[in-house]
Amino acid sequence: MSRLKRQVLIWLILTVVLIAGSYLALNKMIEREEPQKPEVRGIFLYMYEFPERSVARNFTFYIKKIRESGFNIVLPFVIHAGGLADYRSKIVPNDMDYLSNFNSDEDPLKIVVEESHRNGLKVWAWVVGFRTDRSVLLQHPDWGIVNEKGEDQLLHGSFHPWGWYYLSPASEGARNYIKSYITELVQEYGVDGINIEDDFGFPSEIEADFSENARWSFESYLGRKVQNWPQDVLAGGSLRDEWINWRAKIVADFLREIKNTIKQINPNIVLSADVSSNSEWNKRAMGVDWHEWVRQSLIDVVCPMLYHRDNSMPIKWVEDTTKSIVEQVENNNEKVMVMPCVGGSLSATGNMPGWEWVESVKEAMRGGASGILVFADVCLDSSGAWVDLTNYFKQADQ
Repeated sequence: MSRLKRQVLIWLILTVVLIAGSYLALNKMIEREEPQKPEVRGIFLYMYEFPERSVARNFTFYIKKIRESGFNIVLPFVIHAGGLADYRSKIVPNDMDYLSNFNSDEDPLKIVVEESHRNGLKVWAWVVGFRTDRSVLLQHPDWGIVNEKGEDQLLHGSFHPWGWYYLSPASEGARNYIKSYITELVQEYGVDGINIEDDFGFPSEIEADFSENARWSFESYLGRKVQNWPQDVLAGGSLRDEWINWRAKIVADFLREIKNTIKQINPNIVLSADVSSNSEWNKRAMGVDWHEWVRQSLIDVVCPMLYHRDNSMPIKWVEDTTKSIVEQVENNNEKVMVMPCVGGSLSATGNMPGWEWVESVKEAMRGGASGILVFADVCLDSSGAWVDLTNYFKQADQ
């Protein structure tokens, strides 16, 4: 074969390889660009004009906007971070500054539920776990947490860097209080689901709880007295691992109580929980062993918070993490759905372009998610991303 023919043959082979490679790359790119679109699409809704807790939202406007944008679940934040209710609860202390926006016969949560149902939306009440208002501790001082120095919150103020007050998961009274207001939401307001905020469990920023309730419960779990309290259960202590396992057990046991209670009222109600993607940290820091929650069917939906900007991660991280969590959940309990929360804090996503919001949804779906939750409405307001998500979600219904 002549040199010229060999060169022509090599050129032809290279051309075929390049065309085939381009074709495969194009197919792969198309596949990545068009994952299955989510059929379940939720958005977190602040009841007030964040961060102004005393200013109410225009619910008629926002519920209509949420429906027209293609969402089918709204998750109103019914008890704000300070532990006061933004609805007329008979159990949780009301935020009267906020409720002054309404007539005495008006209940903002009833408005949200009625407007949502009229617009074909499901309502999952987004509730705090063990954060509370100081007034609750004034009435029930034995419900609160105690730090490792034996100091309580009433005399020494909040131990939390953000000034929050906490109930103790080891206190039966505190657990009954939380269960009673969740029951109230299901019975009195007809919500379609309960979404447990990621504060469910022990506070993550501080070492607690070392109250008498906690010590008694832990020693009962252990089957003996702790001689060196609380040093033996602090980091590096001889009973640290047992302490972590006990915390996880009482939180899981309480979640079981909540599920059993609300399912007796409405067997079709959905119980979901926002959790950290780092399950090991979640268990050690907060007593949240959500893998065990999944195994025991304590929740219907697990909602890992995959906020790529807050975690300084590339957007591809959302797909990779979703895929890993979906595999873990399916191996433990195929009945539990995985619905990641995408978006993130206002400071991180307030300027996030619309295409990035859409891509974060797509990445979650590429990872095998059953649906998605978007955090939050105020972030979409700030970033102007409603239009992009609207256009994308509308395609899902076509």
